[in-house]
Amino acid sequence: MSIEGRLMISRKSGEAIRIISGEHTTIITLVQDGSRMRLSVQAPKAVKIYREELMLKDAALKGAI
Repeated sequence: MSIEGRLMISRKSGEAIRIISGEHTTIITLVQDGSRMRLSVQAPKAVKIYREELMLKDAALKGAI
């Protein structure tokens, strides 16, 4: 997987990043346990948030990939 064009950020538990694109979206690091991390995403209801693997699976089922 290429990381070109991505912002790589390290955050400690409780630290956040904000995405400002019209309306504010905040991503907060809750817990890191080994290689897994729990995140909290606070965004307006109009912002759709999907897990990438589910989007890819759905696209593959529909023949888009």
